[in-house]
Amino acid sequence: MQLNHKDLLGIPLFLGLSEKDLMDIACNTRFNLRHHKKGSTIVEEGDTCNSLISIIEGWMEIDTYSDNKAYHLKEIVQATQTLEPDKLFGISPRYHSIYRAYTTCESISIMKEELTQIFNNYIIVRLNYLNLICRRTQQLERQPWQPKPTTLTDRIATFIKQRSMYPAGRKVLHIKMTQLAEELNVSRLDISNALNEMNRTDKIIQRRGMIEVPALQLL
Repeated sequence: MQLNHKDLLGIPLFLGLSEKDLMDIACNTRFNLRHHKKGSTIVEEGDTCNSLISIIEGWMEIDTYSDNKAYHLKEIVQATQTLEPDKLFGISPRYHSIYRAYTTCESISIMKEELTQIFNNYIIVRLNYLNLICRRTQQLERQPWQPKPTTLTDRIATFIKQRSMYPAGRKVLHIKMTQLAEELNVSRLDISNALNEMNRTDKIIQRRGMIEVPALQLL
């Protein structure tokens, strides 16, 4: 589908390009523009990543499960967002999370072959792509060197932060207290007391089998 070059302006992949370059890309590249109804699945966990998908309008929900399916974390994020750009290449080109339309959403996707051609023609796009995947790598690299949390409430906060794809916004962790206690190697009573303290200070909203964080950046 041919797009107006202005549709590409908000996508991080095309930052720094001139209007002429954007027009050339819009005219010579096959894009797939999709409308997603509220609640519909955009990408399923395990789907093959053969195109780069960017949500350009609306809010989406990201749902990530632990490998043993014992718990999962939901995040609500606003466009513009690019879905797992690091999965387009490498030994495991499959999506790790489920992406759903939290509101009605619009997305633009580019097939890998088309994107490779853009890389060959525009070094800025190639550098922007490297920046997208390097940002996440650098965040993960810093985690082992950060100060170890000293209180159980801080350990719970760190547990949620380390599993969040985005460092801010609303998060909902679906987990039983017994499972969280096992993950943090403490007793269920200790977890209950720590969650009650976090709930009293409005850092979380605690419900049965669920911990809601209204704003992760304030946790």
